[in-house]
Amino acid sequence: MAARRPVFAAALFYALLAVAMVAPALIPGHTLASTDLLWSLAPWTADTPPGVPPYGSNYELADAVAYFQPALEYTRSRLPEMPLWNPHIEGGRPFHASIQPAVFSPFSWPAYVLPFWWSLGVIGALKLWVPAFGTFLLARALGQSHAGALLAGVVAGFGLFHVVWLAWPLSSVWAWLPWLLLLTDRVVRRPGRLPVVGLAVVVAVQYTGGHPETSFHVLAATLAFALLRMQGWRGLLRFGIGALAGTALAAAVLLPFLELLYHSSDLANRKDREPARSPLRYLLSVALPDFWGRPTQLVSEPFIVARAFYAGALPLLLAACALVLKPTRERLIIAAAGAVALTIVVGVEPFFTLIHLVPGFSMAHNTRLAIIALLAVALLAGWGLDSLRPSRWLLPLAVGVLVLPIVGGFAEGGLRFPLGDALASAWGFVTPTDPAVLPLTSMLIWVPFALLAGVLVVKRPAHLATLAVTLTVLDLFRAGMGQNPAIPVDHATVPFTPAMRELANGRFVAVGGELLTPLTANVGMRFGLHDARGYDYPTEKRYDELWRRAVNPPDPLGLTLPSVRASAGPEALRALGLLNVTRILQPPDEPALSLPRVYAGPDAVVYANPRATPRTYVAGSERVVEDQLTAVLESGPEAVVSEPLGLDGSGTARITRDDPEHVAVRSDTRGRAMVVLADTYFPGWKATVDGADAPIIRTQHLLRGVVVPAGTHTVEFRYAPLSWRIGWIVSLLTALALVGVAWRR
Repeated sequence: MAARRPVFAAALFYALLAVAMVAPALIPGHTLASTDLLWSLAPWTADTPPGVPPYGSNYELADAVAYFQPALEYTRSRLPEMPLWNPHIEGGRPFHASIQPAVFSPFSWPAYVLPFWWSLGVIGALKLWVPAFGTFLLARALGQSHAGALLAGVVAGFGLFHVVWLAWPLSSVWAWLPWLLLLTDRVVRRPGRLPVVGLAVVVAVQYTGGHPETSFHVLAATLAFALLRMQGWRGLLRFGIGALAGTALAAAVLLPFLELLYHSSDLANRKDREPARSPLRYLLSVALPDFWGRPTQLVSEPFIVARAFYAGALPLLLAACALVLKPTRERLIIAAAGAVALTIVVGVEPFFTLIHLVPGFSMAHNTRLAIIALLAVALLAGWGLDSLRPSRWLLPLAVGVLVLPIVGGFAEGGLRFPLGDALASAWGFVTPTDPAVLPLTSMLIWVPFALLAGVLVVKRPAHLATLAVTLTVLDLFRAGMGQNPAIPVDHATVPFTPAMRELANGRFVAVGGELLTPLTANVGMRFGLHDARGYDYPTEKRYDELWRRAVNPPDPLGLTLPSVRASAGPEALRALGLLNVTRILQPPDEPALSLPRVYAGPDAVVYANPRATPRTYVAGSERVVEDQLTAVLESGPEAVVSEPLGLDGSGTARITRDDPEHVAVRSDTRGRAMVVLADTYFPGWKATVDGADAPIIRTQHLLRGVVVPAGTHTVEFRYAPLSWRIGWIVSLLTALALVGVAWRR
């Protein structure tokens, strides 16, 4: 079958590899998650099941635990209704518009139709299969043999970048890069409608992945490839049409996001931030990915990018062979692109400074460009396999690839441990317990793979292609298996504890904790709780200002959002009270707060916030100021507004309907007054009073208010953002136009 239908055979081969990589998570009762991290946090520490390690199976996947999985569950619970608003964090914020939930991404679809915990393994397999098969097709389009292209796909799909970033939305975007390059090659070199339509579809799909920064990187790389492959301006024009059509097709995703970005503080916060770079020594992990350990066992430097460079010993050697044995213009340019990407990642001048002068790159985390280097190595490895022939350069290249990482490892401190213990740790006889063993262990893992790679290249035995693919698969699976651990579902789920029941009325925050906060931000979404904290980008500007000024000062290094933590000082309590924070949760073993205690148990301690305002109330007087933030931290219950409203009444209000996109309030007032809803003000919310349209007035710096006359009234708030309406209309019209173009005779 492989000879008769090589494309189908390649697709099936990659599917088998992808399933094998995540196979432990596909066993019934298991899941591809590290949610057992939650057992190390209050309010669950007292009931930790046997066998759950401290901070879970892989604490580096904390983002997936704290945000990506809860967001996926929230989307699943809301469909088929479109989840536009998230009332569970930050006093309410746009949900779909934040783009990270990836509502429309094909990688999210399995979670909507399969058992949730089992679907995570299926999603992981898809994220590996898509870039592998796409790279195979790209390599074939670039003229590689089936064997060379098959090897390239293995390297690109199962190299460590995609594996270690598997739980993040950025991998849902990078996975489509080979497909974009493939279709770009077709568009710029061959006239035709279908490649342009295909390019538009893939451009739109990558936007749905949930990481706009990565979309920028992917499209920039695609444009550079179009310039490399173009044979005339008409081809480049077709590429531009396809890219613009794909952007229009994704309008339902992009327009709400751009609206949220405009009303956020993210661009301002990023503007003066120090550009990110990885330490130069991390380049050792190009050959020694375990030099600093792995988070599922033992680490000396717990940072995920240290393990994201590895492409395998044989692919590195074959990439060098491709450049030495047949240094074509195409190969040299791709190698240069990969090398420049690595220099940007580790901050080598002048490329590091130059790239940050380019709009877009100046505000992006460019350390993730390591994927460009991985793809370059994959393509060069395929060419290298195709180009192998007798040469006096083969032996020196093999020796260099074997020795250079060892020399670098020794220079970085690889001799500080007994050889026998390091050998036992290297090959699984014992689990390492001393970080000092890690460098030597990684070198002892490298040596046999590099030796076998050298033998294959120098000797070129029969069935070379089969042996090359097999060795590369074994190498990458040894490095990648277990980076995303499979755990029992019983360990992935945590209970609803008595302390959490005390948080159900109103909003809450959790304080204390060392590395991670109790009931970490966003996890309350799983239980229908409303947390005033939040972990999501972009952050609404006024909410961010309130948090940074009164609740939690920003991290000096800018590594985390201030809103993931809260404090319980007097000013913080006042600020939290504005958002109807009635309860504060604290781990049971920390010094008590000077607040009324409403619950104390082995799971947590819960306090009342005496400064909390009701979720909805009537403000009968007003205070007109320009700086509302300062005023609300000092004032009483009056409405703090920017222009006079003539309020002179009083009254009561109560919520009669509380849905994510529709909140109804029944008010009874004497005189002209304002009904205040302690939810975040944001464009797209519309209000009616007894069915008649009424303006929503921003009050208390970041809340919603509606002025009502004397009497009993029903005030309804509905979230129907114009950006979403225009977006889906543009997407629908573009889709119809593309179908028409594709089917036109």
